[in-house]
Amino acid sequence: MSNRLTKTMPLRSRYETLSARRPLDDDVLAAVVFGSRELVPDDPRCLRIDLEPIGGTPCVEVWRGYGPARCAMDGAIRYAENGEHCIGYLSIDESTAGSLTAATETAYRSLLRFHANSPYRHVWRVWNFVSDINAGAGDSERYRQFCLGRARAFAEFATVTSAIAYPAATAVGKRSGTRSLEVCWIGSRTPGDSVENPRQVSAFDYPRQYGPASPSFSRATAAAGPLLLISGTASIVGHASMHVGNLSGQIEETLRNIDSLMQARSSYRPNCSTALGSDSLVKVYLRSASDAAIVERELRRRLGPTVPVLILNADICRADLLIEIEVVHPGSGAAA
Repeated sequence: MSNRLTKTMPLRSRYETLSARRPLDDDVLAAVVFGSRELVPDDPRCLRIDLEPIGGTPCVEVWRGYGPARCAMDGAIRYAENGEHCIGYLSIDESTAGSLTAATETAYRSLLRFHANSPYRHVWRVWNFVSDINAGAGDSERYRQFCLGRARAFAEFATVTSAIAYPAATAVGKRSGTRSLEVCWIGSRTPGDSVENPRQVSAFDYPRQYGPASPSFSRATAAAGPLLLISGTASIVGHASMHVGNLSGQIEETLRNIDSLMQARSSYRPNCSTALGSDSLVKVYLRSASDAAIVERELRRRLGPTVPVLILNADICRADLLIEIEVVHPGSGAAA
């Protein structure tokens, strides 16, 4: 990485408990609230996502920068920025857009246009929350239709967004409410480096059997700080799902993939920690809420007692996968 990356003021994130009676601190760029039970301040930086917490630590994911954050709107995009970083959010009702493909294309056109015309030219990380993500068969499956809309938007903006590589990303399924697409993301003035997993085919190179358009994301982004943002990671080797129907096997394979990404990043940042610790964040998306205790026990056995873990009830982008795990790792923290 360049010296510019190492000098950029880093983002910080952790799981916190908020109070509806206490305003957010000025340095908060976003507080991502999962489920409906958590009481939080009335603040545009609070983003409520319709996925229920079913295990782990408190369910508000707070992202902080340095210096006060400024909130604003750009069309349908709500965002907060502090001169170095920007966190954005938008939600599109599918009935208004006409289809999930159209909603996704609209969302990503808006996102890419916004960053092409802003100081924050580089998108590091995106989260996509898709209603009924596994519904439909073959190319009509909703995840494949989501990927198609996203790919169309990236293709259209390829010339004006040459500074934006595929970001790290997660796409998981919501189960309740009206069909809508919610997208959250992190942008920065400073580019990140895409990190691919040598154990896996890059998602953007998947063969045609996975749909009319390959998924448009990188396995991880190594950003300023040094901050490693690992995409939603599952039990996939090459491009094939492994351990179908076997939760323990999928947990183990997923953690191998995460370890592989940590090692891949260290190949060009040798001074970065490759062990998760108390300043890392682990977020689990789990298909069956009844498996939460098993997952928490297995992760504690593998990661130790100090790594913050949040478990959310969500559908996974492939119907044969039971679990997906993502990681935020500061790279310089103490090991567990």
